[in-house]
Amino acid sequence: MRKPRPATYNPAQALHLIASDRTGSPLSCPSCSGNIERSPSLTPPAPHSHVTLRCTSCGRVARYIAGAA
Repeated sequence: MRKPRPATYNPAQALHLIASDRTGSPLSCPSCSGNIERSPSLTPPAPHSHVTLRCTSCGRVARYIAGAA
């Protein structure tokens, strides 16, 4: 049996959320308008660190590497 994958955003939603996070805009879930929990909570994150954006309502996840763009 396969492991269930966590719910993720579609690519357009993920890119919009990541771009908003990089510019420091307020974050809300593009699917359900819930609050976004950011890990690590440091702003701006250390270069080349992994950043996880997770909705507290629906549990969808977007991940990116800081400073990679």
